[in-house]
Amino acid sequence: MVANAELQRVGLSGWRTGLANLLHRENRAWWASRRWLVQGLLWALVVDGFAAFMLFAMPPLIKMMGAPEMDALSMGLDALFKFGSLALAFGAIILVQDAILGERQLGVTEWILSKPVSRPAYVLSKLLANGLGILVILVGLPGVLGYGLLSLATGEPFPLLPYLVGMIGLAVHTLFYLTLTLMLGVLTVNRRVLLGVSLGVQMGGLLINQGLALIVGNLIMLTPWGLGQVLPLAVLGTPLPISIWLPIGVTAVLSVTFVAVTLTKFERVEF
Repeated sequence: MVANAELQRVGLSGWRTGLANLLHRENRAWWASRRWLVQGLLWALVVDGFAAFMLFAMPPLIKMMGAPEMDALSMGLDALFKFGSLALAFGAIILVQDAILGERQLGVTEWILSKPVSRPAYVLSKLLANGLGILVILVGLPGVLGYGLLSLATGEPFPLLPYLVGMIGLAVHTLFYLTLTLMLGVLTVNRRVLLGVSLGVQMGGLLINQGLALIVGNLIMLTPWGLGQVLPLAVLGTPLPISIWLPIGVTAVLSVTFVAVTLTKFERVEF
C-alpha cells in the first residue's frame, strides 16, 4: 500500500542542501508578480529616458541657446554608462538591502535555517536570484533599448562589439554593489549602517576618485569608480592608457571577495 511505502530522502547534502527550493522562492519574488515589470519600466525610463534626452533633445536646445555645439553621441554614451552606472548601483543597493538584513530583523532567516537548509545555500540563493533579476531588468533591458537609441541617433547600427564590452563593464559594476550590499547585510543588522556604507562607497568613492586621480593618475581606472567613468570612452573606441578589461577584472575580483567574506561570516553568525 502507498501508506506503507518507504519515504525517499532527497539526494542533496552539504552546501547544496535546500538550494533548489530557496532559489525557487527567491525567483518567485522577482518573476511571479509585477515586480519585474515595474522595475523594468522604472529603470528603462530613468536610464534610457535620460539618454534619449541627451541624444535628441539636448543638441537643439544647445543650438537654440547659442552655446558651443557638443557631440550628441558622446552625451548619449555618458548618459548610458556614466549616469547609468550611478543609477543602477543605487538601484542594486535599494533592491537588495532587505535580502538578508530584512529577513534577519524579522526572524525569517532563523526560521529558514531551522529547516534542512545549509547556510551557503541560503546566501547563494540570494546572490543568484537577485543577480539574475538585476542583470536582466536593470542592466539588460535598458542596455537593449539604449542600443536602439544609439543606432537611431547615428542612422545606422551602432558598432555592437564595443557596445557589448561597455555593457559587460556596466553589469560587473552593478554586481559590485549588489555583492557589497549582501555582505553588509551579514556584517550588520543596522539598516542605517548598511545604507550609509554602501551609498557612501558609491557616492564618496566618486569624490575620492577625483582626488586620487591627481595622485595616482591613470591607476584610478582600476577602481570601480574609475570604471564607470571610462566605459563611454571604451565604447567610442577612444584609446585608453590601460586595457578596459583591467578595471573590469579588478571590479569582478572585488565582487568575488565580497561573496567569499559573506559566506565565511554567515557561517559564524549566531541566531
